[in-house]
Amino acid sequence: MTQHNNSQKLDFLIENNASFAIFRLPDSSTIQFVMQCEGDTELMYEFEHLSGKNGFVIAPFRISEGTPIVIIRPDCTNIDDVKSKDFFTSERTEKNKTDNIDRFGYNKLFHRFYKPLNDGTLKKIVLSRSKTITKNRSFSPGEAFYRAIDRYKHSYVYLVNTPISGTWLGSTPEMLLTGSNNVWQTVALAGTRYPNKGNVSWDDKNLREQHLVTSFILNQLATFKITPEINGPYTTRAANLAHLRTDLVFNLTNTNNLGKLIKSLHPTPAVSGLPKEEAYRYIEEHEGYNRKYYTGFLGMIDLDNETNIYVNIRCMEIGKSLLTLFAGSGLVLSSTSKDEWKETEQKLKTMASIVN
Repeated sequence: MTQHNNSQKLDFLIENNASFAIFRLPDSSTIQFVMQCEGDTELMYEFEHLSGKNGFVIAPFRISEGTPIVIIRPDCTNIDDVKSKDFFTSERTEKNKTDNIDRFGYNKLFHRFYKPLNDGTLKKIVLSRSKTITKNRSFSPGEAFYRAIDRYKHSYVYLVNTPISGTWLGSTPEMLLTGSNNVWQTVALAGTRYPNKGNVSWDDKNLREQHLVTSFILNQLATFKITPEINGPYTTRAANLAHLRTDLVFNLTNTNNLGKLIKSLHPTPAVSGLPKEEAYRYIEEHEGYNRKYYTGFLGMIDLDNETNIYVNIRCMEIGKSLLTLFAGSGLVLSSTSKDEWKETEQKLKTMASIVN
């Protein structure tokens, strides 16, 4: 089936609120599809309960009654096999509001988030924001997905829809956890530059961010008696941005506690802060909006073959009449409001560039 026909089919599935995910791994030419054909998706309210599960998972930044973990059972794994009888229509609702923060409002929020850094309560905290725009009538989520596939070859590109989570489209460079057999990997991704070309130089602020994230992951793995092989930090590119990345590869002979391992890593300081719980709580109390599934994670859990879970960043939520784009940046003592605003503006371009 042609790409155009597939785009139309994806749009049709979203319009009918089917539970499905279509995705492509970084540097791969293979597009994968999973869809649940009948029954409700499985909902969970504890990360530990992911142990032993199989299916496509979409999890929020913070679990709540309205944003549970959702697992799509892979009843169908070939988009060409999808027929209209495989799903039912359910009502779609619009939950987003067009309450975009401006530069002045961001500056006030920055100083609120800088306070716990200045007084030593936190070592790092991630401040994010959303940008909501009116969806053009001609906008096609399916076509946008394939545009992202063509444009962002080194990222994990995905389009996922369930009646609970809504519709999310993204192109994320940040792996949370991948593995097959006994060989598993996670990454520390922190530090951002937006060079036009050539070599990238890294200042102390970005190097410190990277060090904090790497140290956190090493400490979390150590609680499972895991000592990884470390590669990095090195520069990696995603869309118009460059990041510092460190790969951590390790053996995992027993996956019975996979849910506990995921919980220990999520959210990493790359999307939340340090100390973990204090930053997590500060964001919830002061950021001023609900991140929902932004900075959560998503991907296929398949312990018999290959598991690939990525952090839900460089993404947008697709509503009935609105598109909400998300971006964040890591704050440390040397951060400035001007630089962090510019960084979020650059990150928003990843999704904005494929809207039309």
